[in-house]
Amino acid sequence: MEKATSPIKSAIKAALPERIRNRITLHRALRKSDVFLVGHPKSGNTWLAFMLAVLIENDRDEQVNISNVGEFVPTIHNRDLSISRYRDRHSPRIFRTEAPIYPQAYPKTIYIVRDPRAALLSYYHHCVHDTRRTDWPISEFVDEMIDTGCIKSLEPHLVRWDRQVEAWLDRARHQPVSMVKYEDLKGDCLGALRKLVDFIGLDHDASLLQLAVERGDFSRMRKDEQRYGAESYSGEKGERGFFVRKGKVDSWKEEMPAEVVKKIETAFYPVMKKLGYIS
Repeated sequence: MEKATSPIKSAIKAALPERIRNRITLHRALRKSDVFLVGHPKSGNTWLAFMLAVLIENDRDEQVNISNVGEFVPTIHNRDLSISRYRDRHSPRIFRTEAPIYPQAYPKTIYIVRDPRAALLSYYHHCVHDTRRTDWPISEFVDEMIDTGCIKSLEPHLVRWDRQVEAWLDRARHQPVSMVKYEDLKGDCLGALRKLVDFIGLDHDASLLQLAVERGDFSRMRKDEQRYGAESYSGEKGERGFFVRKGKVDSWKEEMPAEVVKKIETAFYPVMKKLGYIS
């Protein structure tokens, strides 16, 4: 049971600036075991969340699927204070966010990063599907993502890919942050997942880890989505699925015009080079 707050403490808190009040509220809602899964859109956030949900729920009976994964690893984009709604969730709790508000307060963070050429291509298809703007040129989409860091009409709270990555590389120097590359998950999913489970401090066994990897196979997730629907869409959009696309590392080489690739490489060159995405 939560302790009642005295009238004096309530008055003092009310006099504080809103940002400080919010940080106090967040700290009260946080647990030391909480983990935040952060990444730019379409960097593998949902894929990784799905596999982690299988692990934290010991889900051998397939209660977790691509449609209901948010019940087990909630999404709190741009809404850090909403974690207070999940008091009944057992520890460790894992929350997903593409737009952290108080990242300096996170007890542990898994930051997933993906080659921006692939991430922006996948996000483009996601946005086209979401808006049904089939006449939306990818060049215009990428221009807006580079100029503003987001698509203002859809998710204005996003931070530009390179700025978000740079910020988390810096935080990793003084906060508990585990950086994982999407490409490493694709190359050795079992090994990468094992390291993350150790970082979280989650009890596990080899058979459950293997099960999570098998359940996270993209062809299996696509079938799962077709059967249950897509988490990121409601109603008819959810029933049509589509959130799980190809999951390929370098499909941008075939699908993205050379001049658009060049724009991304030019804009994000320093961070892409730092992460080994470009020479």
